[in-house]
Amino acid sequence: MLIHLEQVCSSPAIYKLYIPLTGNALKNLNCYVLTDHGESLVIDTGFRNEECRTALMGGLKELGVSPEHTKLFLTHLHSDHCGLAEYFDYPDTTIYMGEAEYKRLQGIIANISAKATWDSNAMLMAEGFPEEDLRTATETNPARIFMSSRPFPVTFVHGGDILQVGGVKLEVLSVPGHTPDQMILYLPEQKILFSGDHVLFDITPNITCWPGVRDPLGDYLKSLDKILTYEIETVFPGHRNLSDKTLPQRIQEIKRHHKRRLSEVREVLRAHPGANAYEVASHLTWSLHGATWETAPKSQQWFAVGETIAHLNHLRASDK
Repeated sequence: MLIHLEQVCSSPAIYKLYIPLTGNALKNLNCYVLTDHGESLVIDTGFRNEECRTALMGGLKELGVSPEHTKLFLTHLHSDHCGLAEYFDYPDTTIYMGEAEYKRLQGIIANISAKATWDSNAMLMAEGFPEEDLRTATETNPARIFMSSRPFPVTFVHGGDILQVGGVKLEVLSVPGHTPDQMILYLPEQKILFSGDHVLFDITPNITCWPGVRDPLGDYLKSLDKILTYEIETVFPGHRNLSDKTLPQRIQEIKRHHKRRLSEVREVLRAHPGANAYEVASHLTWSLHGATWETAPKSQQWFAVGETIAHLNHLRASDK
């Protein structure tokens, strides 16, 4: 396999490693590796499959970074970001992750091991998602298939914590929304942000429903405002391409997207009073690559209905 490795910053040395997500709409994960004064930090991993493992380990080998002697920072629980974390389970490696995020991940891994239904699926079924279609969506979902096979030791981080890699200081920022406890990293001296899935430039991060979370979209919009209070010149996103757009420009685009989506949801509700989330989603505008709602892959419907529930919950929470 050809290793795609690019140095994106010289001081400190930061490399972007392209982890392919073949067959997935995300296309790739950007794994970042920071090295300074003999120490290293790896940010996110890719799916737990052979393609991602080969790309990740091959890139680390080229950089002279060993998974047995490094630090690993996991932004959030999605398997494209933490699926390979168990391959860093060594005495001399520290794995950082948000505490609440990791505990939620442990529950997901336990459910998968027990072949149990995801808690979030009960929410989708209650909103009209057909049970048989939901089963198909779950069984073919790479988020489940390529999840870590077991828990792994974690050093918990919380918003405001400072990590040290060589002479580089990194501040942990808590940005709930995309997931309930996503954590990202900010380099205050260099004005660099590793944005995980909080801010992407080519696509809009999925905001979905989560058990026990009242208003994920509201949390997400507040987290967008929060990072605008930091002085940031360079953003390294978790997927797709880097961009020349400023962070405020991209955040305004994302906000406009959700404003349009909320308006569209209101219009559907006016035209179809009492519709459940599955029915509302079927009337919304989605990028389905030429398919209709009825013929779209059930995995795409799964994401769409979850996002619709998040928008409906936000309308209820904001009473608009």
